[in-house]
Amino acid sequence: MLRRDGTAGMTAGAAAHATVITVEDVAEVAVGAEFMLTVRVSCLAGCDLSGIPIEVMAPDNAAATVPAPYPPPPAGEGREGVAEIAAARRIALKAPLRVGEHVWRLSCAAHKSSGWHHDASLLRVPVRVRPHETSLAVWAIPSPVVTSRPFAIKVGAKSAPGCDLTGMPIAVRDAAGTMLAGGVLGDTPWPGTNSLYWTELTLVAPAEAGMFSWSVEFDAVGLALPHQGSSSRFSIAIVDPPEHRLTIKVVAQETASPVENAQVRLGAYRAATDGSGLAQLMVPKGAYDLNVWKSGYDAPTASIVIDADRIVEIAIAPMPEENPDAAWQM
Repeated sequence: MLRRDGTAGMTAGAAAHATVITVEDVAEVAVGAEFMLTVRVSCLAGCDLSGIPIEVMAPDNAAATVPAPYPPPPAGEGREGVAEIAAARRIALKAPLRVGEHVWRLSCAAHKSSGWHHDASLLRVPVRVRPHETSLAVWAIPSPVVTSRPFAIKVGAKSAPGCDLTGMPIAVRDAAGTMLAGGVLGDTPWPGTNSLYWTELTLVAPAEAGMFSWSVEFDAVGLALPHQGSSSRFSIAIVDPPEHRLTIKVVAQETASPVENAQVRLGAYRAATDGSGLAQLMVPKGAYDLNVWKSGYDAPTASIVIDADRIVEIAIAPMPEENPDAAWQM
């Protein structure tokens, strides 16, 4: 017989064409997550396989048949210039609740299409199933903290799919891995969030002053849906007990009027000026750089030595506005 293109072809039933099943790569999904798999069925001889059903066998051996008809197949170009018609369809699948590699099997039974017999086909599709991710938040960290004194911080954990983390353990550890504090997450998410479960932990500051880097760790073992644990580092300033009161007055350079809400920093100590331009800090003896910041102002850095109660006045000047036409006036 003659084929549609006028070349000699084989009579129906004389030989079987190969049925090819291909999928777009799905390398990894989270446990229990739904995902889509794009499947294409084709014949390199160019036969139309758009009405051929595919059986999907899940890793737990549950079978389902993707029914025909399918959307109109796009025309493509096969090997060696042979026109290939690929019937594409998207299949909704769900990952198992176990971490690891799982295999779906896609099969097509032997059939007759376009007057030709086609062989059965089987494709194994491995997919790596991973645990869900978690993330941590640390806030309300006081700064600075006086040596050997107790203080509290707030810590929270969140599951990527928003799972309930009530009662899950959380801990703070130092750089050597020693636990400094531990607790469990509460049953109510932090206000304004859907699933940030949190708690307050009380710690005791080290006896030595300095900057310390600690970590918050969340252990996800025990959740019904497998999750990865997570950790997050934070820094905290530990200082010697305060001995003297430093009063800072911030004024405008041109008018000597008080500047409100100027940010004052003295080493690890921070404060903001009030309506009278005043801020107060209790600090130990020592040499410090005093920095003042206010949006739109230029403030000098002052080096001071604290060996008694002191009052310091800092004058700040407004920064000149940039002239957008300056480049054209040169």
